[in-house]
Amino acid sequence: MTEDLARVSVLFRRPISKLKLLDDEVVLQCVACIQKENRKFCLAAEGLGNRLCYLEPTSEAKYVPPDLCICTFVLEQSLSAAQSGGHKTLLYGHAILLRHSFSSMYLACLKTSRSQTDKLSFDVGLQEDSTGEACWWTIHPASKQRSEGEKVRIGDDLILVSLSSERYLHLSISNGNIQVDASFMQTLWNVHPICSGSNVEEGYLLGGHVIRLFHGHDEVVAIPGSDQSEEEQRIVNYETGKAGAKARSLWRLEPLRISWSGSHIRWGQPFRLRHLTTGHYLALTDDRGLVLQDRERSDTDATAFCFRASKACLHTEGHMDDGLTLQRCQHEESRAARIIRNTTLLFNRFVRDLDCLGVKNRAVVFLPVEEVLQTLNDLIAYFQLPDVELEHEERQIKLRSLKNRQNLFKQEGMLNLVSNCIDRLNVYNSAAHFGECAGQEAGAAWKDILNLLYELLAALIRGNRNNCTQFSNNLDWLVSKLERLESSSGILEVLHCILIESPEALNIIQRGHIKSIISLLYKHGRNHKILDVLCSLCVCNGVAVRTNQNLICDHLLPKRDLLLQSQLVNVVQSMRPNIFLGSERGLCPV
Repeated sequence: MTEDLARVSVLFRRPISKLKLLDDEVVLQCVACIQKENRKFCLAAEGLGNRLCYLEPTSEAKYVPPDLCICTFVLEQSLSAAQSGGHKTLLYGHAILLRHSFSSMYLACLKTSRSQTDKLSFDVGLQEDSTGEACWWTIHPASKQRSEGEKVRIGDDLILVSLSSERYLHLSISNGNIQVDASFMQTLWNVHPICSGSNVEEGYLLGGHVIRLFHGHDEVVAIPGSDQSEEEQRIVNYETGKAGAKARSLWRLEPLRISWSGSHIRWGQPFRLRHLTTGHYLALTDDRGLVLQDRERSDTDATAFCFRASKACLHTEGHMDDGLTLQRCQHEESRAARIIRNTTLLFNRFVRDLDCLGVKNRAVVFLPVEEVLQTLNDLIAYFQLPDVELEHEERQIKLRSLKNRQNLFKQEGMLNLVSNCIDRLNVYNSAAHFGECAGQEAGAAWKDILNLLYELLAALIRGNRNNCTQFSNNLDWLVSKLERLESSSGILEVLHCILIESPEALNIIQRGHIKSIISLLYKHGRNHKILDVLCSLCVCNGVAVRTNQNLICDHLLPKRDLLLQSQLVNVVQSMRPNIFLGSERGLCPV
């Protein structure tokens, strides 16, 4: 394995599909003098979990690779675009709309301000849609050699002005932190092209493509699963079976240069391979061979590879041992892998910080409360069911895409990670108790975070029978949490999903579980979520579950003023047989 990949001899057995771009992709780069040293930065943003923009260092790209995936913006619209041979030519003095490639949100001047030194500045971040003037920016020349109405040339220093606030896109330093905001102070920016949306040909590999590396017919280059330790997940192996459909076999191809990094990859051109779900880079080391290394240790000496055209070696067994087949994944899959990595890092950090709260003589712990809340809300929206009013074919496509996302997250251990977060928060009896240990802000958000974690669990399994069946093994754990009134609403969502999608769960439901659910009627009143769960216990796939029906009636009806509504169905079915067939000596055979 190590010898094969170290040679990086690649046999192209099938073409790679085209990445379709409507417009050109660019990065915005600036230079700042920090401690008497000029340093370069690119404007960057995540989108999911954090809307604020920040600056990605690029000066030390030889030693620490910049994360260009989140620095790329699409020139979606320009009021000054002059069409020339299929290209959009930017003109000074007019407004542009910049769409963030990864999140599909728009660069905008926000209404908030985090700066402690400039009270007149506004935050710069991402907005989900392009309505209003906040997303529009006008381009102005920084040099007197350029004037309004001229074409913007590659390498020009330019100034970006927010149309809504009339402030400049500015790099600022506040209390030693480098950040980007909209200010009355100017910063000069360079627009570097990454990829042209009009000249991309079919069947060629581009920088930034996310690929899988197949060896032979059934082996894929991957790392061990999420159930292994962090150190074991640095080992790179050939793996057979279903690994070729999982996120841990995805790699992003990153050329060493920034300008035109999204153009065609040539034979012999150096690049890095970044593993998507860990964020580590493939590296060739003297002592361990091929392993994954941290980004901070990924200098070009260890992590730069290239494709080399060579004749494949046909072995006696009939296979070509030094050939790799490249298979490009869909954009939806690569985006899901990136979100998995960010979410895993955030939730693991959250769990570690919660564990530190119980340590005596501990240092001050600042929980990422705001980021956790934003991430949970974004993830719940990310797994939202498609609108029922969509056309049937369109809705089925969206449902398949949703199921694929759910499967990728489950395979990378997200269900267990969310459950761990819930267990850590349930150590505390109330918001006040949590606030005493974690601070007032965290205490105020305790109930919301708990309910959102349960809602995320429901979103990860809703409509997905396999995920529901797997999670139904945690029914005891789930029902035991119903005693906590502050999170019972979210728990009922998860229960309802399991009972609707997984008939196997009815075999696990016990008398004590049903009594616990019924007891919520005393605490919450006739909450529709409780009634939905009780209904799903009574009928499974149109078949009456008599045992559960009788048990619910026995505990609900006596000495209570309740009205039960019955409904006629065309076909009456029951899990209890009404006719028994058999044979008895002395009787005629049936």
